Amino acid sequence: MKLPNGFGTVYKMQGNRRRPYVAKKTVQGKQKAIGYFETFEDAMACLVAYNRDPALLSPSRTTFSEVYALWKAKHFPQLRSESARISYRNSYRHCARLHSMVFVDIRLAHLDMVIDDVRQSGCGQPTQKKVRSLLEQLYKYAARYDLVTRDYARYLDIDRPRVKHKKKPFTVRQRNKLWRGVSEMPEVRHVLMLIYSGCRVGEYRHIRKTDVKLRRRVIVIRHSKTEAGAGRLIPIPRKLIPWYEEAMQTPGLYICGRADGSRHSYDSFRRAIFDPVMHHFGMSHTPHECRHTLASMLDSADVNRTVIKLILGHSLEGVTERVYTHKSVRELLRAIDRICP
Repeated sequence: MKLPNGFGTVYKMQGNRRRPYVAKKTVQGKQKAIGYFETFEDAMACLVAYNRDPALLSPSRTTFSEVYALWKAKHFPQLRSESARISYRNSYRHCARLHSMVFVDIRLAHLDMVIDDVRQSGCGQPTQKKVRSLLEQLYKYAARYDLVTRDYARYLDIDRPRVKHKKKPFTVRQRNKLWRGVSEMPEVRHVLMLIYSGCRVGEYRHIRKTDVKLRRRVIVIRHSKTEAGAGRLIPIPRKLIPWYEEAMQTPGLYICGRADGSRHSYDSFRRAIFDPVMHHFGMSHTPHECRHTLASMLDSADVNRTVIKLILGHSLEGVTERVYTHKSVRELLRAIDRICP
């Protein structure tokens, strides 16, 4: 891309580097490196922040990737949730066919092809909706700086949402079947660990080994889609301690990582672990129903409502419940041991 005179430049350096993209600006006749980055978008965002004037860009030359970088530099700092940032990044990847196109040259047919790509990748209506949301944001941003004259995202059609089925907790018989099946299928352990943690699947995938405190029998949840969920302590049942100890010996940073040690995506977690277990034991559940199962078990065991909310990471209502958050780890452990002796 040819940027306006004096704006600066971003390019990829040669060699195998951890941060291969450099943002440079001419200062007093000499090019000065502003910073080094892992991605083009981050480097461009830095350059834009340095110049503070995206309106300098030329509509006839500005690509989709560059508009995304500009929008990201402005919008991401305002997002409180890391899961929202991850969602936008994933949506941007789904728009790969647009990345190098000049933004003003993009037409509705191109956007339709992006949605077709999402369908062919096996993703459903929720992902299509997120991609459309990103496109709407980018067109709104581009229009603000006169980079486009027409918003094609507003005409973009996606699939209708599927009828949501009622969440079904694992029954006692199904849970017993999973316990008996641990020896024949090691992946069952992660399904049971997910059930008895009460984590959202995204939280579980992000649990690092350093977040597991075996001596105290708790896990610190650092990644959550909600403010109430982040930073909470989850009790570990005594019965599951050996499994966590084994998970600590696997490659990588995470207790539930891929074979190469990297973190599972939602799709890879389902493909490699959850769905094979469901198929093997003839069950039909979603990962989120593991969380509903723990909530149901705790409720059936007459565990205090506030303790349940603390374990699940639900927001507390009213002054009484907020004061009640000083419940000790011992009480959380007592609750989990009541349903998993």
